[in-house]
Order: sequence, then structure tokens, then C-alpha cells
Amino acid sequence: MNNKILILNHIFWPDKINTARHISELSEELVTRGWDVTAIVGNRYYVNHKHTITPKKGIWKGVKYRRIYIPPFNQKQDIQRLITSFWLVFSWVVRLPFMGRYDAIIIGTNPPFVYLLVPFVKVFKRKTKILMWGFDLYPEAIIVSKGKSFSFSGKVLKKIAKFCYKKIDVIVDIGPCMRDIYRLYNHSAKEETLPPWSFVEPIEMLQPHVETRQKLFKNANLTLLYTGTIGNAHEFDNFLQLARELKRRNASVGFCFAGFGNRFEDLKSQIDKNDTNISFAGFVETDQELEERLSSADLMLISLKEEWTGVSVPSKYFSALAIGKAVLFSGAENSALSIWTKKYNLGFQLQNSNVNEIANVLCDIANNPGMILKMKENSFKTYQDCFSKKVICDKWSILLKKTINNF
Repeated sequence: MNNKILILNHIFWPDKINTARHISELSEELVTRGWDVTAIVGNRYYVNHKHTITPKKGIWKGVKYRRIYIPPFNQKQDIQRLITSFWLVFSWVVRLPFMGRYDAIIIGTNPPFVYLLVPFVKVFKRKTKILMWGFDLYPEAIIVSKGKSFSFSGKVLKKIAKFCYKKIDVIVDIGPCMRDIYRLYNHSAKEETLPPWSFVEPIEMLQPHVETRQKLFKNANLTLLYTGTIGNAHEFDNFLQLARELKRRNASVGFCFAGFGNRFEDLKSQIDKNDTNISFAGFVETDQELEERLSSADLMLISLKEEWTGVSVPSKYFSALAIGKAVLFSGAENSALSIWTKKYNLGFQLQNSNVNEIANVLCDIANNPGMILKMKENSFKTYQDCFSKKVICDKWSILLKKTINNF
């Protein structure tokens, strides 16, 4: 009989936001590796929260799923998102005695504070192993967003988190900087780093989509693209400073910021008439459009505020590598993205102190585009060897077997 795996997460197929897709694809990949997988998830889209998802239960690509009713709370509002989290945790707790036997339970970190479920799992499913895949850290994410106004509540929640983490069998982080924060809780769980893969995985490096490149960057020799969320965890001041320095030098370098987020409009408001080497684009709906957009860039722009180091690891980094793009990362030196970029020679790190140095490098590349070709090829190969969906899901399958068999 195949080992039975239960997956608990707020969002799931057909929702297309990152954590929904990663949890859904992990479930699908585990089924292809012989696991019996069931997912118990919410019944609403994350962004379009007024729209419910049907049917309530069924089978998707071999994954059995059941959907829990969630009231139409807006996930962009902090209080409503927290209420949704507690609603889901309570709903799962109520169902635990009736869920049947599972060898392991995988919980995502969407909804926030999902670890509150863990002590109850240990009461009702004492023999079941618990694995948590940490995409984001709470309460840390709220603390860095709210600052001192949340400091007292954060201390209380950290004590609760510490109690819950000690009952988890495996904590799966998505980068070594995140692992460092988990270790501050003195948990006794097994540790594993399994970062998220790209949703676009071509079998060979993509050639630039000419029409998209022209639309986003006009005739620039060197193109730099930021795609995805621009939210509280991301900074763009260094990118603007770099773009303006390159504009001052009349360098043939184009920047495009494409996506959405609560700071996207803030970024647009800082652009003036002299920033002619900066453009904007909206969210794409299909993988084909995403592939065309990603192919149009020479370097991918990725950022993370220093205080968010370890709290979040931008998944767009892996999308860049998957299609063979060098990266320009603006963030702390101890970030996982800085570590991997240096270790594998995947691009450059941008800080306020080295804007002129990076501008010099980009000017050289703009005048000699062949300079970046080897870096692109190396990015593509590194992704295939270390970060692809097959590599990560193979490791997930091995980890589950070891966990169920007591390591």
C-alpha cells in the first residue's frame, strides 16, 4: 500500500499565485512518484476572494482534494487575512479526528500562523510525521512590516511559535538565511533546504522574444527586467539610482518593472520625465506570456530589503535561472540569493555602496553583449543541476521516505 500524505494549505489549484502553484505541483509530483496524496484546502481564490472554487471535492492529476468553506475575506487586508488564517486552522482542527490515517502531513505557511495547528495534530495523529514548508516566516514578516507597534505582540507570538516548532518533525526552509532564523527557536526538527522551482522550465535557453523586447525596452542593447510582486519586502531605490546613473552616461541599458503589489504605484510615482530608460508593464495571465516576457531580458532584477533577509526568499530568482538569465540582486550579503549568486557565479549583487561599480560593468556589457553569454549559460545549467522541479521534488520524495521511516 502506498504511503498516504496529507497536504494542508490555504490555496491550491486552480489558483495561480506562487504558493498555490508550488503546493499543487508538489502534490502532483508526489503522486507520480507513487505517493497517495490528499489536499484539504480553502474554497476561494486568494486575490479574487469573492469567487469560490468548485467542486468541493474531486481528483486533480491524481491528487484527491477537499475544499473548506472560507468567508469572503480580503487577503490584502491584514485583519481579514488573520481571521482567514484562524478560520482555516480551526476548521482543520475540527476535522482532524475524522481525517483518517496519514503517514505524513505537509503544511505550507499560507495561511500565516498555520503552525498553531501542530499541537492538535500531535494529539489526534500522534504517529503522523509533520513537515512544514516555510515560504514565509510569521510573526517575523509582520514585525518587520509594523515595527515597534507590533513588538510586544510579536514577542508573545514567538513564544507560541517556539512551542509549536518543537513538535514539528521536519522544517523545510527555502534558503540558508531562513534556516538561521528558524534555529533561533531552538527547535529539534530535522532541517532541509528545498527552494521553490520555476513555473517556466524550458529544455533549452530561450531566445529573446523580439516583439516583447521591443515593447518593453525599445532598442536598448542591454535589458533588465523586474517581474512579479513589488511589496513591503522589496526595495527599488538602488535600482532607480543605478538606472539614473546609466541614463547620465547615455548607456544603452533599459529597465522594465512588470507586475503588481502594494508598492507598485509608489514606484511609478517616483519616475519623472527624465527617466526615459525605465518602463512599466502589468501582470501576465498565461505561462506563454510569462515565457515571452522573461525571454526578453538579459538580466533579471531581484530585490529584498535587508531587514527581510531570511523572512522571505523571492521565488522569481529561480524563474530567472530556469530560462538562463543572469541576475542583479539588491539585498543583504548574508541573503541566500547573495550566497547562491556568488557560489555559482550567477550575476551581481547591488548595494547602495557599489552603484557606480555595477554601472561600469553594465556599460561594458551593453557595448559587448557577448560578455554575458557565458553567465547566462551557467545560470541555465545551475538551475537544471540544483533547482529544477524534478531535482527538488525528488528530494521531497526522499525526505518523506526518510521521515516516515524515522530518518
